[in-house]
Amino acid sequence: MYSKPKKIGSIEIKNRFIRSATFEGMATEDGYVTDKHVTLYEKLAKGGAGLIITGYAYVQKSGQSFENQTGVSSDDFIPGLSKIAETVHENGENCKVALQIAHCGRQSRFLENTISPSAIEEKLTRKIPREMTREEIQGTIDAFAQAIRRAKEAGFDAVQLHGAHGYIITQFLSPYSNKRTDDYGGSLEKRTKFLEEIYLKSVDLVGKDFPIFIKMNGVDFIEGGTTIEESTEVAKRLEQIGYAAIEVSAGIWEVAKLRKKDLGWKPTFLPESRMFIGKMNEPAYNLPYAEAFKKVLDIPVILIGGINSITLVEQILSDESADFISLSRPLIREPDLPNRWMKGIGNDTVDCEYCNGCLSTTASGGLFCAKLQESNPYS
Repeated sequence: MYSKPKKIGSIEIKNRFIRSATFEGMATEDGYVTDKHVTLYEKLAKGGAGLIITGYAYVQKSGQSFENQTGVSSDDFIPGLSKIAETVHENGENCKVALQIAHCGRQSRFLENTISPSAIEEKLTRKIPREMTREEIQGTIDAFAQAIRRAKEAGFDAVQLHGAHGYIITQFLSPYSNKRTDDYGGSLEKRTKFLEEIYLKSVDLVGKDFPIFIKMNGVDFIEGGTTIEESTEVAKRLEQIGYAAIEVSAGIWEVAKLRKKDLGWKPTFLPESRMFIGKMNEPAYNLPYAEAFKKVLDIPVILIGGINSITLVEQILSDESADFISLSRPLIREPDLPNRWMKGIGNDTVDCEYCNGCLSTTASGGLFCAKLQESNPYS
């Protein structure tokens, strides 16, 4: 089942394995692609995944989250981004590549002054963002659309919007962070308007055949936030608008500060990257949300989070609980894991220990497994 091709929009993905977007920390100070990107994506392309989603690129400087984050906020970035697309296409047989784009809003760690739909304090940074004006909202919508145009011009096969984990799209969708009283806040329809306008403006630039899909939360894990009942309604609206697929995750960053065991996950760093799968946290921890999305959608559903064995992959796909399996941390340690599984080589399980050591390696100039014997391959 996992070797069968399936389409996302107009493009055919050769198998059901997707490399989920992961912040690389490899860009220059100004956001330009480096040789480290090329090395990383060459390894991933050779590893056998059907689709690779890059780490998030900021669509505006006001949405940059970290230093050394990749940019897509001007046409100047197109030549560098094209190196990533070319590398994947040249090294992965029929491998597709999507650029993930984002605006981090009030969750930016890079900026002192942040913006958001509403002036709601972000509890990890203790920053209170400035509420966006309508003109700024329109500017950000346009920035997303222009970023999608640049991705297509750079040779990417698709684009994924990062609408999960508390970034600005989540901030618009979630009643916890969106307290606006104009036509961008209040009802579910109004909170979805931001995403609807991004899609419509983007289609004017790239056409309907260029797949635009999204990563979004099933739940926010915070009181007053998005519930699974509401997120599935949002998902149905996004399908009607024209989004090509949905990758299902959960949680916003400030939940990590709450450290409460009654939130539905055990407090081991961030909810989207839970630690010690199979020991402390259950495998496939977002599966219930993906199943709920599958019940209401015809477009593909992508499952991410703690998928630690090929047996589990087979079960999820055969049960039709999801259409694609997305992997992040396991492919940092084993870029060739999809090839290994499809060839039946080695263990049934992943080598990744889910220690989250890789989350700190970007500060050393590259994304790699901190537990491996060899030194930083990008040093």
